[in-house]
Amino acid sequence: MWVPGALRRGAALSRRILVTGGAGFIGGHLVERLVASRAEVAVLDDLSRGDPTWVPQGVALHRVDVGDAAALRTVVADLRPAAVVHLAAVHFIPEVDGAPERARQVNIDGTRNLLDALAVSPPELVLFASSGAVYPDRRGPIPESCPVGPSDLYGRTKVEGERAVARFAADTGTRHVVARLFNVIGSRETNPHVVPELVRQLRRGETPVRLGALDRVRDYTDVVDVANALALLLETPLGERLSVVNVGSGTGTSVRDLVATCEGILGHAIAVEVDPRRQRAQDRAELVADVEVLRSVVSPWPSRTVEQTLQQLLTDRSGGARA
Repeated sequence: MWVPGALRRGAALSRRILVTGGAGFIGGHLVERLVASRAEVAVLDDLSRGDPTWVPQGVALHRVDVGDAAALRTVVADLRPAAVVHLAAVHFIPEVDGAPERARQVNIDGTRNLLDALAVSPPELVLFASSGAVYPDRRGPIPESCPVGPSDLYGRTKVEGERAVARFAADTGTRHVVARLFNVIGSRETNPHVVPELVRQLRRGETPVRLGALDRVRDYTDVVDVANALALLLETPLGERLSVVNVGSGTGTSVRDLVATCEGILGHAIAVEVDPRRQRAQDRAELVADVEVLRSVVSPWPSRTVEQTLQQLLTDRSGGARA
């Protein structure tokens, strides 16, 4: 029985942790959080989206593509990590749909390559970053108990990754956690999702702001909160089993709501034009997480609102974008 109260919030992590995609948007924030907890961390990233300046000083950065099985084996054999967080993936939907073979190679084959490398000396824990995209198209908050039923290629690649990690755990006795991430927003975003695009256009004074469908509802969570949640999941005592956790805010926000929030922050109306090029033919109307499980791990959750994140992105020097 998993006892949330046993989590050692803020405790030092003494074991070696390998973070794939650790120089990226979520990975960079997670590594910062782990280093602050005095963990010994190593990063593996091909830097196709990541930035080496986001890796804290003193953290080893291994520039390796997860598609390179031989290089992965060499790094893993040298590090022999006790815990692994697998974040490396192609996840921007237009990129996935535009290069489906590349998406499969990274998200499916790359995951298998990593697990094959780890099998020589299995770690105590593998935390796999999956996605809310594995769920079927449905309204209302979706709990972890909902059977998977992805509606796009990205979601299907994540389902395959989840299954590969579960098989690895069954074969090796390694504890595994699947963190199904919903829409993550905040500083240092590396893909032109709706929030960074909205912020970019507003900061440049572009008018009208060009966006996709305004009625699409998503579950937005600040990247700092997400990094904190992943770190806490790593701190769960090793004898306890927890396989799937939704990582979202639990609140649905439409694109129209995002614009209205920005109007409140900036103090003026924002003209909007729907750009057909920013719309997807097969795009679910709503995707929101049920986060009761996560709230038993992290309290309070979330600590930051969408408005607070947008306030930061609209007012900081970089606009929250990649430098």
